[in-house]
Amino acid sequence: MRVQENDFWLDGNALAGVLAEALGAEVTAAPRLCQSCGAVHPVGAHRLYRGAGFVLRCPACGDLAALVVVRADRTVVRLAGTWHLELPGTR
Repeated sequence: MRVQENDFWLDGNALAGVLAEALGAEVTAAPRLCQSCGAVHPVGAHRLYRGAGFVLRCPACGDLAALVVVRADRTVVRLAGTWHLELPGTR
């Protein structure tokens, strides 16, 4: 069996539920500007790798876009680059 490069990742849409729960809104259509290569892609187009947590990487250059770790008592989210998010108000 030949292993393909994309056998190891999913698109960022697979992280939609976890991000929505952590950020309070659906963000897969939100644009993100990569800090390394300057490419702009929607969050859902990024590559998702799973391990001890979730790692989103830029689809153009592979640099880190986000790190998400879900623990029993909290969710830790680290964002990199410029994310344009529109979150619901608290009024």
